[in-house]
Amino acid sequence: MKTLVSGYAPPVPLPLKLEEPRIAYPSGPAIGRYVDILYDQWFKKILGAEGNEGLILDILRELIPERTIDRVSYTKKKRRKVNPFIDGHDAYFDIECTEKDGTRFVVEMQKTEQVNFPERALFYATFPIQEQMEAERKNKNNRRSHDRQFDYAPVYIISFLNFTLHEGSDRILYRYSLLENSSGVLMTDRINFIFLEMTNLKRDSVLPEDSFAEKISFAFTHMGSLRERPAALMEQVFRKLFTACEIKQLSKEEQSQYKTDMTTKMDWENILYTAELRGTERGMEKGMKRGIEKGARDALVATAKRMVQQLGYTTEQAAEATGLKPEQFLNQIT
Repeated sequence: MKTLVSGYAPPVPLPLKLEEPRIAYPSGPAIGRYVDILYDQWFKKILGAEGNEGLILDILRELIPERTIDRVSYTKKKRRKVNPFIDGHDAYFDIECTEKDGTRFVVEMQKTEQVNFPERALFYATFPIQEQMEAERKNKNNRRSHDRQFDYAPVYIISFLNFTLHEGSDRILYRYSLLENSSGVLMTDRINFIFLEMTNLKRDSVLPEDSFAEKISFAFTHMGSLRERPAALMEQVFRKLFTACEIKQLSKEEQSQYKTDMTTKMDWENILYTAELRGTERGMEKGMKRGIEKGARDALVATAKRMVQQLGYTTEQAAEATGLKPEQFLNQIT
């Protein structure tokens, strides 16, 4: 469905009776049993939490069956990757983990469409490579020989996309690597991209015989409205996923924050939809500004920060919505 607001479509009301065991909301969305992990803040909090390495490991094994991945650990670094170029855009990783041989896996949830997304993914892949080279440079006591200077470990960018890059396609899983154009011979295995275009699953149900890509796309996109794990998702990876996403597993403070975030999310969706109906950029600007305290600069900054960090909006969308320049709120995002 094409809309004037890039990457956004108004929420479709759920029917009262559904094939899958789902919560029905005849009077609008509500807080269900499971966390809606389409939103960056909660995707990171659930799948990036200490103790959930086994869940990420199972997902990586399913998506990269050609590799034997024994164990991964979360990278103990800030998710903000500082662009070395003046006035350049920084990168923000949702989840980054490392295999024992040094292979890096960057796992991202992208709820809203981003301009030039493949180019952004390529840009993101350069940071784990740079960090490996920088670590090698600092390791004065055990540097590699000159012929192994660029023998860095592979990097995988895994992106779950709540939009499609291929209009009219029903294919979900896309894998990219560096190949020679004529022969298809692999140039190097050190940079890899895995995109799951979840919205290409155009069914409102999941089947036992579905592929892993289809099953996890269904789970991720419907998690916030399910009240129990569907019978078709009985594999270990989904048992772990649904257990980790149960709202009752959150602390009282986290449950309160989640309720606030979901209320804010619904408010923004209504604002966006109203702005879209007006059909003009001017209408969007007015519609967005009704959701914030008029004239309060600190409220504008806080709103932009929340849109990027918690609601999955891009820097450009947050800037357009609030009227701020990116540099006016990016320095507050850590």
